[in-house]
Amino acid sequence: MKKLTIMSFLTFGFVLSSFNTFENKEVSIVGRWKYYQEGKKISKAELLFSYEHEEKCGNDYVEFFEDGKVNDVFYYGEDNCEMSVDSGTWKKEDNNLIIYFPFAGEEKGEILLLDATTLKIKAEVEGKEVIYIYKKI
Repeated sequence: MKKLTIMSFLTFGFVLSSFNTFENKEVSIVGRWKYYQEGKKISKAELLFSYEHEEKCGNDYVEFFEDGKVNDVFYYGEDNCEMSVDSGTWKKEDNNLIIYFPFAGEEKGEILLLDATTLKIKAEVEGKEVIYIYKKI
C-alpha cells in the first residue's frame, strides 16, 4: 500500500511538472502567416470558409517582425499578379493583438489560438464579429 501511495505521488508530480513545462512555453507570433479561413460565429458554432487566394499568384499573408513591424501582403490581377503591401506596427497584450496601419488606424483582435502552425483571431469588423484563421508558412 505504501508503495502504491509513493507511486501515485511520483506520477502526480511528473504530470504536474509536465503541465507546468507546457504552460511556460509561449509560441511566438513572429513570422509569416498565410490567410487560411475566415468566417463568423453563429450561436456556439463557427461558420468558416476557405480564404480565396488569386489562383495564379502567391498566397496572401501577414508577416510579423520581432521589432514590432507588420506587413499585410495581398496579390491581385489574374494575368499579371501584382503585389500590394500594407505596412504598420503590432503589439500583443495578453490575448489581444493590436495592429496599427497608417491608412486604417488601429485594429484590435482577440487571439483565440496561437500554436506552432495556427493563429486564430476574433475581431470586430464594421460592427460584426469575424474570425480569421492563419497558417504558419
